[in-house]
Amino acid sequence: MKCWCLIVVWMLSTFLAVAQKQDTVKTIKDVPESLQKMVEKMTSQKEKKNNDAELEIDGLVIDATRTKSGKEFYNLFYNQWSAPSHARNYSIFIIEKPFRLINTLIEIKINETTVYRALLQPRTAYIEQIALQAVEQTAFYLANYEEIMRQLEGEDQSGSGIY
Repeated sequence: MKCWCLIVVWMLSTFLAVAQKQDTVKTIKDVPESLQKMVEKMTSQKEKKNNDAELEIDGLVIDATRTKSGKEFYNLFYNQWSAPSHARNYSIFIIEKPFRLINTLIEIKINETTVYRALLQPRTAYIEQIALQAVEQTAFYLANYEEIMRQLEGEDQSGSGIY
């Protein structure tokens, strides 16, 4: 019992001694101007990087087709595609799903938002027509994306939470 009491007393005294010890780190008041500029530059670059947290690889067109007709659609879409100049931070997914008999369902998604959906038949003229429509619809969506987001986040869409 005496041993435990001595250990507790010793721990308390050490803790109090450390707490009462003065700060041993000296502060330098006169810092060279070049060092101050370098520190300011580094902090501003850090803040800029935090503000510009964007996707570095954008504008990807990802192929998730399964059939020959789907691959043909993808190739036609990709060859005709040119993104709007101000569009950024997006990926395009071309997804093919089986449907009845020889038809398949083609979906185009931009960042998980379905933009275009059509039934695809294995006829070249029809595939070219559908690919052209898909390119136009996708380009229209990306061109108006900022306006759409502004409308969705607008005052009339945000409620007070009271029914």
